[in-house]
Amino acid sequence: MFLNQQERTKMKKVISPILFSILFLFIWNGFRISASPNKEISREEILAKINDEPITMGRFFDHLKKLRITFTDPEDQKTKEDQLHKFIREIVIDQKAALLDMDSDSVFVKKRDNHLREFLYNHMYQRDIVEKIGVTDQEVRDHYELTKEIDLLIPEEVQVRDLLLRVWVDSTEKDYRKRLKEAEKEAEKKIEEFYKRALAGEDFADLCREYSQAGVPARTANLGFIQKGNNSPEFDSAAFSLKEIGEISRPVRDHEGYHLIQLLDRKEKSYYELDSILFEGIREFLKREKIREATRNFTDSLKEVTRFVYNHEFLDAEEFSFDKDMWVLIFGEEDTIRFGEYEAVLGVYKYNQGKDSLTAEDKKDLLTNYLALPIILEKEAKKRGYADLVEYQAEKRAFTLEEAKGRLLAQRMKKDFPPPTMEEIEAYYKAHKIDFPPLGVPVHVYHIIFDDSLQAVEVLDQIKEGTDFVEMAKRNFPGEPEIKDVAYDLGFITQGEMPDEFYQSALKLKEGEVGGPVKTKWGFHLIQVVEKKEKGNTFADIIPKIERTIKLNKRREHIADWEKSLFDEADVWINEEFLEKLKLPKPEG
Repeated sequence: MFLNQQERTKMKKVISPILFSILFLFIWNGFRISASPNKEISREEILAKINDEPITMGRFFDHLKKLRITFTDPEDQKTKEDQLHKFIREIVIDQKAALLDMDSDSVFVKKRDNHLREFLYNHMYQRDIVEKIGVTDQEVRDHYELTKEIDLLIPEEVQVRDLLLRVWVDSTEKDYRKRLKEAEKEAEKKIEEFYKRALAGEDFADLCREYSQAGVPARTANLGFIQKGNNSPEFDSAAFSLKEIGEISRPVRDHEGYHLIQLLDRKEKSYYELDSILFEGIREFLKREKIREATRNFTDSLKEVTRFVYNHEFLDAEEFSFDKDMWVLIFGEEDTIRFGEYEAVLGVYKYNQGKDSLTAEDKKDLLTNYLALPIILEKEAKKRGYADLVEYQAEKRAFTLEEAKGRLLAQRMKKDFPPPTMEEIEAYYKAHKIDFPPLGVPVHVYHIIFDDSLQAVEVLDQIKEGTDFVEMAKRNFPGEPEIKDVAYDLGFITQGEMPDEFYQSALKLKEGEVGGPVKTKWGFHLIQVVEKKEKGNTFADIIPKIERTIKLNKRREHIADWEKSLFDEADVWINEEFLEKLKLPKPEG
């Protein structure tokens, strides 16, 4: 069975030995798990045939496992049939797609050639560069020693307590400069006093708690551990020159004010330990660097032995509008890059390089490395025999099939459907009225129902004279007493919820107004409007949604008919005996 596009993309990536081992164990366990529910049936037994192509038990279970499909009832016959039919549908589409003549389509051929070119040189890159590069343990240790002072250094840190007196005067005040000098002297005098008190044995934390203006917790003024560069140079110089735990610096002046700094703890500079995680991280880094250098040397060596002839008329032109078939580069023995190919990638190149216009050297770079180099790499890969590998032929078939399937499935979507008629729209609405919002302006109504119109008129006269409508509704309710206290209130009604003559009469009344009697199939009604919304839904409002739904349903029917025709044309045989015995995989856990 062919790989899909996503699976092929994954296969292009580098698979490490560890990942490969995990993947192998996963696949092997999947084999045992998929086989285990059906010990009496071999994986090689044929479950179905589609145009003589067999579906074995193992292939069907692998398909289910790939889709991560499990079932709570492993013996449910309908579920088994549904999943098998879905799988058969995929195979029928694959078979139909394989019959399309893709080679006659020049657009596809170009796309396939570009894809296979990339596949070839990626395969060559993996085998001839990546897989041949290794990093020894000694190289890892040497790199660690070489770079630890730069990349792996944990700088010296000190934990300090800071008593800060700020020097601040409002610059808008009169005699600002004079007052600033006075504040400076006052702060200097105080900090010297605190320094003497600290040296005399007074608790420095208490001094900080009472006098420090530092923006740190007022209880202790503890700045925690700091590194050089986190504070002013003057502060760092004093803090990192303290030697003994508990030692207090002389007063220090910086842009914040005057400081007294006490050393609480110190951590000498150190380095990140070369543990297993860092060791493997360095190994991976060195491998990437080696791969990058080897790749550059490899491509440079190929370019060195390739003859490049550039069209200087094109290179020297500042403004150009050339024929698409004009050659701009000839390289190797017979390969040619034409202006149309250059123009197709020009916008992307400019964007990547961040340039609005290109110099002659820029044009050479684009032609050589973006357009010619992939072809050179492809030829080298073919020269080394990579086009003869089974993987290459499988990739070619898989890519062709995937593109063919895409075109085949696109064909079923090409059918145009005329807009539905009003007759279709109205019929759909009547059949699916519950799926749409009610039509008309919502009106909140109370009502009283009578069998006799004369009695209704008599009660209406009493209401007009001032009798409460709700009281009369309860008094004249003809039904069960248990619901008379609520039956009069119909809530908000819209078109179709009550007979049309009832709804239209309610619409004509103002809020609080009473009307009637109105005759319906149930009797004679008095109506009181409690509240009326300003507007409601009209049929015209929901027509667009109905049109979209009808068109979508027609397209679904068309797709179903298209798929049914594929089945009708195919020769499908199912081993009903095995299908009945088949046990589907249960959810894990």
